[in-house]
Amino acid sequence: MFDHEIDYPTAIASYDDDGVAAAIEWSVRHMEDGDTLSVWTSLKSNLRNCAELERLVQRHRNVEHITGRGGGVPTGTGPVLMAWADMDDVGELVRYSRGIRALCVITWNEDRIRPWVAAKKPEILGDGSAWESLGPDLDPVVVEALKGLTRTVNHNNTISAGFEKDQVVGVLLALRDGRVPMDADAMQGWALAHGWPGKNPERLAQYVHDINTGKRPRTRSVIRTGYIDALREQAESGNDDRKS
Repeated sequence: MFDHEIDYPTAIASYDDDGVAAAIEWSVRHMEDGDTLSVWTSLKSNLRNCAELERLVQRHRNVEHITGRGGGVPTGTGPVLMAWADMDDVGELVRYSRGIRALCVITWNEDRIRPWVAAKKPEILGDGSAWESLGPDLDPVVVEALKGLTRTVNHNNTISAGFEKDQVVGVLLALRDGRVPMDADAMQGWALAHGWPGKNPERLAQYVHDINTGKRPRTRSVIRTGYIDALREQAESGNDDRKS
């Protein structure tokens, strides 16, 4: 039902001279004839924080500046270079990913995007020391649950209401009741890396946080008996396949 995983090249760059230069070179290298390189910042004024990016925008006709504030999106096909974006920003951009040929993110706070890096494993540009440790992996049972939700939920809709909310919350509560550990940030990163658009990855993380703190959001979904056991079997089968 849903096949929207990001399959274009991705990169993460450090915010230093080497990282910015490598990010620009990487983005330009992924341009094709007729493409536009979109340089994203949260606010229009943010571009002044980096002279290299400001010159890039000002000196080239096939480079445009877009902003997150107000919902700026690429106007054509080509790479996107996001300066100082976090996971929520990337999630909003993914909603309009049809014309994106490649995506590079310049960091400002590594912890705000670390789960996405851990899940997506983008090419690392500049100083890669921040990514030597990416944090704990998701429990394989959680991964199988997320795969199932990715296939069954209509991601053109928000998971904050209706059938989509019922499905997501029902699965998360089943994981909690089955004592399967859930990491909210890591699950947001996984969802983002696998194409969940807009605010859905962020909302998923909020549900997980609420459930982990003892809340039980309402859901009309009834999870079948043996669901967690079936997920464990799928996870073990997947591990066996990778070992063979």
